[in-house]
Amino acid sequence: MSVPVLPKTLKTILVTGAGGFVGDRLVTYLLDHYPDVKLIVCDIRAPAERPRVTSIGADLADPEQAKALFAHGRIDGVERGLRVVRRFALHGIMSGGSEANFDFGYKVNIDSHRHLLEATRQHGAKYPNDPKILYVLTSSLAVYGGPLALPESHVNPDATPVTPESSYGIAKAIMEMFVFDYTRKGFIDGRSVRLPTVSVRAGAPSSAASSFISGLIREPLQGEESVCPITNDPKDPIIDTMRIWVGSPKAVVRNIVYTITVPAEKYPKHHRSINIPGITITTREILNALEKYGGPEAMKLVKYTFEPQTYAICRTWAGSYDNTLAFSLGYENPDEKNGFDGAVADFKEELLAAKKA
Repeated sequence: MSVPVLPKTLKTILVTGAGGFVGDRLVTYLLDHYPDVKLIVCDIRAPAERPRVTSIGADLADPEQAKALFAHGRIDGVERGLRVVRRFALHGIMSGGSEANFDFGYKVNIDSHRHLLEATRQHGAKYPNDPKILYVLTSSLAVYGGPLALPESHVNPDATPVTPESSYGIAKAIMEMFVFDYTRKGFIDGRSVRLPTVSVRAGAPSSAASSFISGLIREPLQGEESVCPITNDPKDPIIDTMRIWVGSPKAVVRNIVYTITVPAEKYPKHHRSINIPGITITTREILNALEKYGGPEAMKLVKYTFEPQTYAICRTWAGSYDNTLAFSLGYENPDEKNGFDGAVADFKEELLAAKKA
């Protein structure tokens, strides 16, 4: 898996949502691979301080706090008379949480991004002769829905309409349109990346409906029970037949970083949304990996409890996606070679390293 080459003029990157799992991994990747880059990281609670990192706690649903991010350090990356800003917007509330709390979901997944976009626009307007600020929105494949986006479906983005069936997916689709329109109007150089389900996620379970995909590995490998919410019966055929599109943390983070290196002219003129590559697995493959790395004792910790709301959301996820556009732009998919086993092996290595620390 290659390391993307950043522009030499890039000195400072702002990452919002840096306290979440993907945001934290992104920050670590940037620090590990780009020693000359400084970071400004933000979340509702200030993320942990690190060398070369300015950590900020801010509620971006407040437009004044979003605007104030530009007062912290040299986020315009002034270098040789050239102002370059790179910005990763990862903050949000996940799918299950958005369904459970409509108002809060819209506040976080729409209002805060809208305020950050507008603050970015106003900042860029101060430097009309400089390159447009590059803005990366992490979106979701939850923007798809309907009969063309079922677990048995293969989605061709050029032939599949964006018809989300959850508040989370609707919010992501709305913000993709905002990012494209701000780009079309020349306010920013924006692009949206739709992530596959990222697994295996370390840490505590999230409010995402897809959380069980990591949970079936994460909790049992740590001696804790985990729930499979798609059936009450471990022999249900759905465990073998319902397809799930996933990406490993390493592959997804690498591809998010790669997004800032893609020249603007390579994107289609009519949109700026890219489906990041992933692989298709089933719940059976997750359970097989659990047994391989955790043995029969870990398998005993899996409980089968059908959860209708989670299942309904899962039924709106397509099982595979065409990645022709992503590959043509230079995105990579190491998961095709390593499989889901590779992600589980990585997670187990992390657990062992944490015990030794």
